[in-house]
Amino acid sequence: MAVSTRLIKRRIKSIGNTRKITKAMELVAASKMRKAVQLTLSSRAYASTVRKLVEEIRGLVDPALHAMLTGIRRNQRNPRADTRIRTLVIVAASDRGLCGGFNAQLLKKTMEFIRGRTNDDIRVITVGRRAEGAVRRAGFDVIASFEAISNAPSYAGARPVGELAVQEFIAGRADRVFAVYTDFRSALTYVPVTEQLLPVIPEESLGRFPLRAQYAAPVEDEALSDQDEEEPFDSSSILLEPSPWFVLNHLLPRLVEMRVYQALLESAASEHSARMLAMRSATDNASGMLDDLTFTFNQSRQAGITREISEISAGKAALE
Repeated sequence: MAVSTRLIKRRIKSIGNTRKITKAMELVAASKMRKAVQLTLSSRAYASTVRKLVEEIRGLVDPALHAMLTGIRRNQRNPRADTRIRTLVIVAASDRGLCGGFNAQLLKKTMEFIRGRTNDDIRVITVGRRAEGAVRRAGFDVIASFEAISNAPSYAGARPVGELAVQEFIAGRADRVFAVYTDFRSALTYVPVTEQLLPVIPEESLGRFPLRAQYAAPVEDEALSDQDEEEPFDSSSILLEPSPWFVLNHLLPRLVEMRVYQALLESAASEHSARMLAMRSATDNASGMLDDLTFTFNQSRQAGITREISEISAGKAALE
């Protein structure tokens, strides 16, 4: 019984140390979550304003004449023999684990989305080591991998991801660009979602525009003067200098970068929230185990004391 008591005491000490660690991780995750949530909520208004601005300017031009709006390119020479849609998917996960089902749910959503596009040529950009490992194991082509920005959320950290996506699309190596990330709803709710980044007009609304994105030729600034003559706009409603095409040409890449940044912020807030809840659950479980072990330890100790008293009483009775 004494050996059993010593083992229980060792286990109580070990679980007590574990509880301290999980409690500290919970507090750190809560602190990081507050910062990430603040950045996420404050940037939503900016991202929404940029999107509304693009929508307003889009009404002044013919969307079919701008590649980033519909995927249609002005130059239609050298068509590809392969007519499959080339889809680029940005997957935003975490670098570390210990965040419950955060990565598992996101990767499940990613695989469902990719496998649902059976006729597409799929390539992937991963953000976070957990995403990279899972996508490579699934056998998909990873063209670039980036570290997650959850530990230090910043626009500078997210910008290379957006720039690469824009470059791939403008160069004609991608006909569609999607982002799969975890949308932060509250500290208890975060949902994996898929969002189309390019072309800007949603895929389900592109039926009236024939897909010719494979005839890649980016819209150059020098050609804007000719486009202005082709597509006049009502200056009484809105006035843009030097032209709506010029503004779109510079605003659309920023819009994509901002949407990528917003997606990574949402993912960071969701990750810290998931880690905080996971560590809280681990702390609660450790506390419950400590209570059970303490009760068992007290029972064992009391049984040992009772046995010793019985042995003393029996020995005294034998002497008498």
